[in-house]
Amino acid sequence: MARSTTASAFVLALAAALMAPASPASAVTKSTQKVFAEPKDDRALVYFIREPRFQGSARTMFLYADETFLGVLDNNSYTYAYVEPGKHIFWLNWARISDEVELAAGEVYYFSVWTRFDKMEEETARLLIDGIKFYATPDDKEVQKAEKHVRERHGKAEKYAAKPKKEYVGTKGKREEHVERWTHVDLSAYPILYVEDLAMGDPKAAKRKKEHLVKLAPKRIADQVVDILGEGVFAEVRRGPMTAPVPGAVVLRGTITQYKPGSAGARLMVAGAGSAHLDFTASLVDGETGDELTHLSGKRTWGWGGALGASRGIEDIERNVAYELALYLKRCKQGEDATIEEKPGG
Repeated sequence: MARSTTASAFVLALAAALMAPASPASAVTKSTQKVFAEPKDDRALVYFIREPRFQGSARTMFLYADETFLGVLDNNSYTYAYVEPGKHIFWLNWARISDEVELAAGEVYYFSVWTRFDKMEEETARLLIDGIKFYATPDDKEVQKAEKHVRERHGKAEKYAAKPKKEYVGTKGKREEHVERWTHVDLSAYPILYVEDLAMGDPKAAKRKKEHLVKLAPKRIADQVVDILGEGVFAEVRRGPMTAPVPGAVVLRGTITQYKPGSAGARLMVAGAGSAHLDFTASLVDGETGDELTHLSGKRTWGWGGALGASRGIEDIERNVAYELALYLKRCKQGEDATIEEKPGG
């Protein structure tokens, strides 16, 4: 499939930014001792994490919220900053990497930063930080350089952030197709839904890289199903295992049969390399009798190349799988015309 001129230009610009040599004047202060901060009632506490990668490893990331310099990241490092509550544009010194965010006072946020600001849930982010080597802070020269970046690049960052964030072709349609393939069952008689953690059935899971993703994937996907499904579909949604028979309950159980995070860096350079894979099975079980009502399965892959391939990954597959399961549950409960409006950033 041919890419647009804009998309091709973005690929080239991003690759150039990531592969360019670092400035000799850049000298991030890095500590191997982990540093954490306490939340403040009048500010949002934001952690930024940069995973270790070969591509672009010599480049320092300068982090900004609008015209405010927040800090720096070198390869395999993290930092944090207190940010005013409200809407902001987060952006990097290569201004094409920019995203609109909304923060609340007193809350703590985590973002993995590379080709985008990818919001993470706390448990996964903390596990990732455990494996990150350095806590990073800027030196005086970098503070001065940041002032120049704001003068020269803030306007560009605003323009890029304002552009619509388009999903890769066919995302919504493919999710609809996947749900339509699953056998419809009538859940109108079930007021209670149990959503259990998925089981990790991938025999190679323990050997996969990105332990922070692999270890918590079963819980994370189940949490996302509940979040996407929302309120008002079932009279009651219970998160966790059902320990005794419950009349009027239906249980969603699942198993991850393959979980392969892949490599965003490899996808950036070559389409198909470093592909992400998530295969799963799921079933709906009657909470009183234990009878299986239906059995589902799916195999999901992300292998696009270039900047688009690098900007998406296993986390997006997880979200799509959770969306499909939530939509399936809603249609089985309310009818096959039921829809789900995803939350911004979903």
